Amino acid sequence: MPHTHEGISDKKTEPEVPPDYAIYQHPQTDEVFLHSPSLVDDVLQFMETIGDASKNEASAATKEKKNYSEKLTDDNFMVTSRLIFGASYKRSRSKTKVTANTNTFTFMRQVDQDLKSRQQARIERERVAENFRRLGNHEYRKENYELAAQHYTRGLATINDTPVLYVNRALCYLKRREFKRAIMDCDYILTHLDEKYLRAWLYKAAGHKRLNDEEQYQRSVYMAKRSNHTEYEAIDNFLDKMRSYL
Repeated sequence: MPHTHEGISDKKTEPEVPPDYAIYQHPQTDEVFLHSPSLVDDVLQFMETIGDASKNEASAATKEKKNYSEKLTDDNFMVTSRLIFGASYKRSRSKTKVTANTNTFTFMRQVDQDLKSRQQARIERERVAENFRRLGNHEYRKENYELAAQHYTRGLATINDTPVLYVNRALCYLKRREFKRAIMDCDYILTHLDEKYLRAWLYKAAGHKRLNDEEQYQRSVYMAKRSNHTEYEAIDNFLDKMRSYL
């Protein structure tokens, strides 16, 4: 029979878990900082000390305030000291300056916001106008010139300072033999948007040619070449095609 000792168990004992084991496993649950001195309490105490010092200084200044009327008599009633009034005046100017700066900052911030709003609105209008331009081009390629002109007109109702929509509509008018309306669109571009815009000068020349206005036709061709020195070949090619297709 093997010798056994009473009170000794055959089971293996579990290793003792340190009380801070969970903290080491999960650092986010570490609450050691709760036992450290509070920085917030130190700051509050410091601010309270400053406040008490300010109150003491104000109280001392009140006690030391001079009574300038104690020496006044019937013969001597001139007060020569103006320290108090001078100090009050300086404080007033300081407040006024701060207020003015604040108002200026508020005004500039509103200007910036308005500018951003206008820029965003402009981008949105350009996007809509571009969609109408594409629709107009699609109809133009199918030779639906009237519908194409309508799309360009809708785009111009959204944004009216782009020459592309005007000149595209002018070309539709030329195709529909509405020469005077085409010339009006070209004149608007050259007068208000871009005085050198080549397509406007060429389409204007085409309109005058179809109206048998030789003088205005020659002037338009001359201005097209004068304003676009490097485009002579393109201008001559357009004039050749114009005689065939318009």
